[in-house]
Amino acid sequence: MRAFRDFVTEYGAAVVREWQAIRADKAVALVVGVASLLYAVAYPIPYLRQLARDIPVVIVDQDGSVMSRLLARMVNATEQVEVARVVGSFAEAEALVREGKMRGAVVIPAEFERSVQRGDRAVIGVYGDASYFMVYSQIATGVSQAVGTLSAGVELRRLQAGGLNDVAARRARDPLPVSVRPLYNPSGGYGNTNVPVVLVLVLQQTMLIGIATLAGTRRERRGSGANEEEPVGEYDVPVLLGRASAYVGIYLVHAVAAYAIAYGIYDLPHYPGTLPRLLVFLLPFLFAAAFLGLTISRLFLSRESALQALIFTSVPAIFISGFSFPAEAMPAWLRALAQLLPSTHGIAGALRVVQMGASLTEVRGPWLTLWGLSAVYLALASFALRRRVAVDEAFTDAGATPAIAR
Repeated sequence: MRAFRDFVTEYGAAVVREWQAIRADKAVALVVGVASLLYAVAYPIPYLRQLARDIPVVIVDQDGSVMSRLLARMVNATEQVEVARVVGSFAEAEALVREGKMRGAVVIPAEFERSVQRGDRAVIGVYGDASYFMVYSQIATGVSQAVGTLSAGVELRRLQAGGLNDVAARRARDPLPVSVRPLYNPSGGYGNTNVPVVLVLVLQQTMLIGIATLAGTRRERRGSGANEEEPVGEYDVPVLLGRASAYVGIYLVHAVAAYAIAYGIYDLPHYPGTLPRLLVFLLPFLFAAAFLGLTISRLFLSRESALQALIFTSVPAIFISGFSFPAEAMPAWLRALAQLLPSTHGIAGALRVVQMGASLTEVRGPWLTLWGLSAVYLALASFALRRRVAVDEAFTDAGATPAIAR
């Protein structure tokens, strides 16, 4: 019983000390207390339109027929593409694309109408700016829809001319209709896909930066001879749990606020009533991130080095998480590295909970993995800090400055 009371006392004291340290350091307080909320408010704004629309293209009409002009109007009627100019030569269209005035070109070949009327195959050329994949994809989608609609109309008229009525002609033309319904992202919007992933990653990255920056500040003060209080027993498990809990408590509040802002104000697709499940799922994710931060914090000698090093890890972390590129297509060693990051499992599980309505049982794989990472990083943090204290004491006994060793 006494051991339990001592554990609780050390744990509570560590929580209070860490909160006081965060409040005393304005830079850390800004990163830990405000940064993730600013991301939740500002990051979705550029993606409000969700999809690229009205992309300017040039039509190369080499036929100049009634049907070619009809096709040009149908391309312009799609939401993806806007026909900004019609020219007669491919060289002129190529020059406009190279100058950046157009993002693509659609080539209607000579004798297009005649080939269609004779039942021959007519090929429409679509040239899109593939240096920006979304632009290329939207141009290809818009033109394909317009060409498909025109082709369907021609085929229906041919079938009706053969004696079929309208209903029979439609059935003959499309005997196996396909209905495509995007799951969990009905609009297919880029923001609906991108924003939830980044918001989970921001929780991890700002926590790592805050913990490492605070550690760097403490070392700078000790190295300069300032009377910086050393956390008592900082490598002990209850103290590490207390320090981590200080950050976890703050970031659980951030998670609620980000959920309300991103999914409420910006109306991102989500299953209603998933917030309690999300918070339960995020609990081991936040503990794993906090213990990871405490582990790596001994690597930084100053607050500036912590910020400079960790701020550049955000992009690699999001790439290897399997969000922007399928994990199955990555090298095995990169997939193995990704498994060591809490964000990889946090992103996968949080999206399934919020957007797919998954239960905790259905995400038990990443959830249990996150608890395992929490235990591993707790042990590593205790070992790393215990070793640092031992090195400091050895250098102090030898008459050297501990800050140099660190």
